Amino acid sequence: MLPHPLVRALSLIIAVAGLGLCLGTAAAKSEEWKGANGATFSASPSDVIGPWALFDNGTLLPLSLLSPEDCVRFYQGLQAKPARATNWAQATSAISAEIYGRLMHSKGNELEADNENGRLEPEFYMVFFTANDRNQSWNMLSNSTPALYAKLKKDYPDWVEGFVFGVGEVLQDQYDIAVNTKGDWLFTNFETEVQMRTLKQMIPTNLYGILFVTRDGVPLFGPQANTEEQIKDIFAKVNGLLQHIAPTDPRGWVAEAHYLKAVQPVAYAHGHADPTLIGNPLSAATLKQMKIRKVDATFEVAADGKITSVVVDPATVPEKLVPMFTTGFQKKCLFVPAVDNGTFVAGTYHYHIDVAP
Repeated sequence: MLPHPLVRALSLIIAVAGLGLCLGTAAAKSEEWKGANGATFSASPSDVIGPWALFDNGTLLPLSLLSPEDCVRFYQGLQAKPARATNWAQATSAISAEIYGRLMHSKGNELEADNENGRLEPEFYMVFFTANDRNQSWNMLSNSTPALYAKLKKDYPDWVEGFVFGVGEVLQDQYDIAVNTKGDWLFTNFETEVQMRTLKQMIPTNLYGILFVTRDGVPLFGPQANTEEQIKDIFAKVNGLLQHIAPTDPRGWVAEAHYLKAVQPVAYAHGHADPTLIGNPLSAATLKQMKIRKVDATFEVAADGKITSVVVDPATVPEKLVPMFTTGFQKKCLFVPAVDNGTFVAGTYHYHIDVAP
């Protein structure tokens, strides 16, 4: 079951029309899809995020609601989409490419150029739209927002990046906001905002607000942020979504397996793929508490995805705990079987997790 804030926010489907944004027409050709309520809608595939199929009109649909044929159609529609870049400098996703090299961070009472080269491309962005109405902009960013954003960054450091996009502002306005709001977010360079075409299409009608978007520019939550309640509600929805798509959250594993079982034979119609483990059954934080620094195990997985054997490496786990880990793996691990030239076959999976000191 989804976290309560996400149930309210999604109701299994999110429509961009309810966000009050000025959005451009999607470039990709739209197709007909069946929604959670059985009604059809027109959109193009945008991404798979955890157990959700995300469409370019902002619709989020559980992967489990797609038929196997629609899973394949969705997968094929993603082939032209850029993969998440391991180095932000090479990112070609709409938002990532537009803002790379055009961001600043605060340093004392100044703003200086930020260097994103070598950093993992964020999966999502939280955009703080501000206008030269200083009172409203400062109120939106001064009260609970800095603490809420700091916690979000701490919990999901590689997933989310936040930045202030000034609407009709000059550099001095951005200096004032940086000094007076104390948030640990970045700032767009106002002189280059004209080149940020995707973001300019997303400016809220009242010129300020908070918008949570994917790296490719699909809005998910926001932008209404006139009150503390609205601001907290946006962060609650964001946290609910990110908790649900975390690889350690088993609630979405069945939906992810449903999708991969449909697409793997197509993806590897002329090739081979080893078994795919859905999610991660072990928590690094729990292992750290147990003073376990790494775990290695070898799985044999049948052609139907069932685990036929598990061997935990006793060199990585105290010998007395090997039976517990073995049983836990057998109960909690969900696999999509190996594929060979479009056919599911038996295969071997090697599990490894490192725990930072």
